[in-house]
Amino acid sequence: MNRHPKTTMSVLEMGKLLGLKKVHSYWLVHKGYFETILLDGKIRVVIKSFEHWYAGQVKYRKVTGEPPGERLKQESYSARDIAEILQINEQYAYKVMQDAGIEPVIVDYWKRFPRDAFDAWYAGQTRFRNAEDRLRDAEIEENSMSMPDMARLLDVSKNVVYGILNSSLGKELLEVIIVADRKRITKESFERWYSSQRQYLKPEDQPPGVPRKRKSYAATLVKKKVKAGSKTREIRYSSNPDYLTVEEAAFMAKVNTDCIYRWIKTGKIPALRVSRMVTRIPRADYEMFLRKYMKQNKEKNDGINC
Repeated sequence: MNRHPKTTMSVLEMGKLLGLKKVHSYWLVHKGYFETILLDGKIRVVIKSFEHWYAGQVKYRKVTGEPPGERLKQESYSARDIAEILQINEQYAYKVMQDAGIEPVIVDYWKRFPRDAFDAWYAGQTRFRNAEDRLRDAEIEENSMSMPDMARLLDVSKNVVYGILNSSLGKELLEVIIVADRKRITKESFERWYSSQRQYLKPEDQPPGVPRKRKSYAATLVKKKVKAGSKTREIRYSSNPDYLTVEEAAFMAKVNTDCIYRWIKTGKIPALRVSRMVTRIPRADYEMFLRKYMKQNKEKNDGINC
């Protein structure tokens, strides 16, 4: 004869399941976290309701059995989850969600972001990419080049590249695409533009003995000395033009490096910790932040405030 599965359990059974003492077990019951019924004058915990509560919290854990929070993980993300999805640091993930207007919910003192709200925000933006989109973008990037890539190829500064893009021939022949909110040039259109002109030549195509007219790409990355008050300090430049050193970022904003580190710590700007002594800041993200920040401070008739 088949027995019907249990639909309720005693408070003591529930406490034993969670490794709790009697007083704590009854405290959970009186908090109303899950449904209970009276049977023969005794409180019984409805198992289905208990399991629903258990899957939506992370504070209590069964002595044996599945870990808590399964439903919580399905319905929401932690800042760490979002950081891993978007490949940014955890502190910056909080800033991104704040800017997106996604309010966190507090679960057992943990901040969680509703998955539906995150998914809706992600679908409406193109700046940040998840693993699937990064894989798809990689195929597009394989057939295109960034502005620094073009600068390296022609051995000119990035400013010269922007001049080429704004020229009549550049506008006519160079195809600009957007990948993760960054401009890229298709390799096919670059070759078409390159073969149609002789003003900008790759180093290997330069005629021998002819002096160069423009500063080389490498020369734009050399260290520079700038005056900071009565002292002269050296600016260290990144070897990768897509990223800035902390000194470069400070020089661009006309602030000290302490201010940059403060912005990084508070999540105002993203940063990559390459090693214990090396920090790099994505140039495109920083330039976007700086434009927005300077505009806000200009409206307030105030300088940049760290």
